[in-house]
Order: sequence, then C-alpha cells, then structure tokens
Amino acid sequence: MRELLALALDWGCYVVEPQGKVQGLICRPFMAWVSSQFGFTCQLVENTPIQESAQAVRPGQALIASVSPEIRDPRTHAPRRGGHLVLVHTVHGGMVRFHNPSGYSHNADSASLPMRVFERFHAGRGILVGATS
Repeated sequence: MRELLALALDWGCYVVEPQGKVQGLICRPFMAWVSSQFGFTCQLVENTPIQESAQAVRPGQALIASVSPEIRDPRTHAPRRGGHLVLVHTVHGGMVRFHNPSGYSHNADSASLPMRVFERFHAGRGILVGATS
C-alpha cells in the first residue's frame, strides 16, 4: 500500500497540503498513471447521471463513482453529492452493486442499492476503468 501511495503521489494523483491533509483523488493524473503503469483504459465521466454511466459497467469495465460518504446509510435524506469514491462493479435489474471502502462491515465489500437510491448520493462524475483487450 505504501508503494502504491508513493507512486500515486509521484504521478500527482493526490496533493498533500502543508498541514498534512490529503486532497481528494485528482482524476486526470490518476487516469494517466493507471493507464501507463497498469494498462487500464480510462474515461472521465462528468455531468452524467448514473443511469447513463452505469450502462458501461460490465465484466472488465467498472466505474469509480463520486458519491456522498453518507451512502453507507441509504436512509439519509437530502445527502450532499460527492466527496467519496466507490467502485461500481455490477448494474443489473435496476440495482447498483458497489464496493464501499468506508462502508459498515456488512455492506463494505459488496453493497447494493436500487439505482434511484444510488442517484441521490451520486455526484454525476467518475472514471470508467477497463481492462485492455
């Protein structure tokens, strides 16, 4: 993990402020890094509803989606949008399945929400990441 973090910092994927706080993921340097170093294809998604970007999610293609960190409690009303990243790995039958690294133990690895609920937390942006063929 330390080696990956050091590489990500070298590529400009994160910026550490003088007080030590780390700013959120910076998409374009991240996309360049994972494309160059790991051979992934990347596409920036901006101002796009989850219903549209989710159409690209399939085996070999996932979406790093910007959502509210409050997504771990779907009962939250009027959440803010963005500020946290989840990995959407499956979309089927109106359900969105995702890995939430800060979710509660029962829903961190593979959480599921109806698309209409996921939409409340989604910021309309993310990165489509795929394996090269």
